[in-house]
Amino acid sequence: MWWFVGAALTVLIILAIQGVQLASASKVLAGERAYLAVYIEIVSVGLLPLLFTLICRDELAQYGLARQGLAKSLLLSSLFVVVMFGFGYLMTGRLITDSRPTLHLGFPWNLWYALLGIIAWGPLEVFFFVWLVVNTDNIFKSRMRANPWGLIITVLLFALIHILTTNISNAIYTSAIFLVLGLIYKYTRNVVGPMIAWALINGQVWYIARLLF
Repeated sequence: MWWFVGAALTVLIILAIQGVQLASASKVLAGERAYLAVYIEIVSVGLLPLLFTLICRDELAQYGLARQGLAKSLLLSSLFVVVMFGFGYLMTGRLITDSRPTLHLGFPWNLWYALLGIIAWGPLEVFFFVWLVVNTDNIFKSRMRANPWGLIITVLLFALIHILTTNISNAIYTSAIFLVLGLIYKYTRNVVGPMIAWALINGQVWYIARLLF
């Protein structure tokens, strides 16, 4: 619910600050000032899980932020990245494909939004995913690797969200990626590898990273 409510509130705040009417929201947030969408991502995806984690004083290790299993996590995630880039190259002839117009922003704001975007659409989104997996597992008391109800339910939830916000093909593609990243986390009990992997294969990260060049 917060994913939708938080996103809506953030959009309204951005439009009010920018002095833009609601009817022009898509033109601003998906066009000339698309970098502002990073705030929507942070608020709707990352804010609430981080607040819960800090307020409840959860141990970060339960969400995979630990040294245990780090080597396996990085290795498996690296192999997955290589497979994804190889598949992309075979399909399109390019490692990275994006037809959207280049964003233009002066220093230091280009650095600020690029770094913020890389974190938001990379590690933060994976933390949100794993946070949901762990806490759903806790509800079903199924944190064992052989009983991944939290992973299954969270992947289905991500698919539903992407169907509502994008399209079915993107939903299948994204949920399949997160299923693999979730399995890597489940196997290694470490989330660092999946965080880096998603940052590397997420087209939105590469798009916002253009601000650095």
